[in-house]
Amino acid sequence: MPFNLDLFEHKLTQAFEQIKKDQSEALSIQISVNFTAGMSAAAKHKSIKSEDPQEEDGLSEEDKAEIAAMTALYLGYISEFNNKAQDQVLSKVQEIIDEGGDQDEIKQYLDDVFSGKESIVIDNTGQERKEIYVNKNLKLLEVTRTVENPFYSSVDSYVALVGATVAHTAYEAGRKAQYQNQGYDQWVFTGPADEKARPGHVALLGQVFTWGAKQSGYAERCLREPRCRHRAEVYWNDPKIDKSSEYWKQLKDEAGLYWDEEKGKWVLK
Repeated sequence: MPFNLDLFEHKLTQAFEQIKKDQSEALSIQISVNFTAGMSAAAKHKSIKSEDPQEEDGLSEEDKAEIAAMTALYLGYISEFNNKAQDQVLSKVQEIIDEGGDQDEIKQYLDDVFSGKESIVIDNTGQERKEIYVNKNLKLLEVTRTVENPFYSSVDSYVALVGATVAHTAYEAGRKAQYQNQGYDQWVFTGPADEKARPGHVALLGQVFTWGAKQSGYAERCLREPRCRHRAEVYWNDPKIDKSSEYWKQLKDEAGLYWDEEKGKWVLK
C-alpha cells in the first residue's frame, strides 16, 4: 500500500497541536510555581516599609499579568521550534518517499527526531536581532546583531534549554516583585564567575541598578538570557551587609576577566 503523505501531514498536524496544548499548560504551571517560589525566597528579607495589597493567592494583578506575559513569550519560542520541526519532518518524509524509501525508514526518522537523535534546524541567518552589549565602562547598550549561523538543537535539548531558562526567569521575576512590594528599589548583579558564565555578565558582577531605570531593564534582560545563572540581590546601601567593590574586583581578576581592545568586548582568559 503506497504511503499517503496527505494523511500523514494531517495526523502530524494534529499531533503537534496536541503537543502545543500540553506544553502551554505545563509552561503556565512551571512559570507560576517558580514565580511564587521566587516571591517566597524574597519574602525572607523583611522590610519595615509598607506593602501593597495582594490577592488571597499571594499574587497581585500585576504579578498575574507578568506571569501571563512570560507564558506568552516562551510559548512563542516553543511554537516557532515546533513549526520548524513539523516543516522539517514533512520535508524529510517527502525526500524519503522521492528516493524510494519505505515506511520503516520513515518510522526510524520520526523515532530519531522525537528521541533527540536528530537535530531540528532553525535557520534565521541574515535576520536582525536585538541584544544587550556591555561596553568597556560597564554601560549597557541595546545593539542590533545579524544572525550569522543556523541554530541546531534536538527536541530533548531544546526542551531542557527552555525549561531551565523559564525556571530561572520566573524565579527572578518573582523575587523582583516581592522585593519591590517590600519597598526595595535597588539591586546588585550577583552570581558565578566561571568558564560557563558569559564574560559580559561576569563584568556586571557587583554593579548596582535601580528597578525601573533603563540600565536596570537592560541588566534584567541579561538575567533572562538562556542558561544564565546570575541573580538580582537587594542592594542595602550598607557597607556592613553589601559586598565591597574590592570583593567583586578580586572575583573578576581570579576569573581572568579583561577587556579585549581588538575584539571590543569582555573576555575570560
